[in-house]
Amino acid sequence: MAKYASMVIEGDSMEPTYSAGDWLMGRWADYKLTGWNKVSFGDVVVVERDEQPGIFYVKRISETRGIGTTSAAIYLLSDNVAGTDSRQWGWLDISCVRAKIQFRMKRG
Repeated sequence: MAKYASMVIEGDSMEPTYSAGDWLMGRWADYKLTGWNKVSFGDVVVVERDEQPGIFYVKRISETRGIGTTSAAIYLLSDNVAGTDSRQWGWLDISCVRAKIQFRMKRG
């Protein structure tokens, strides 16, 4: 079952799209690369990396691979080239996606 939650952006890794203090609404679910709960190129998602449980990152999906397999993976980029993302982390398993951003609710 999907649920919705708001979150506040911290930092500048997604500028100019989102800035520190922006409130976003995300749809939390078990995402895949196919089906009703699909994420794809260009989507902004919330990820939680296995190496940093409890820390959530907002990033944009830049590439996908393994569609329709059990080893589906995503490559994430910050909108700000100075941000930390898959250029440092490498490919991430699709299971790290916790939410898909639906919209910005208000500016902080």
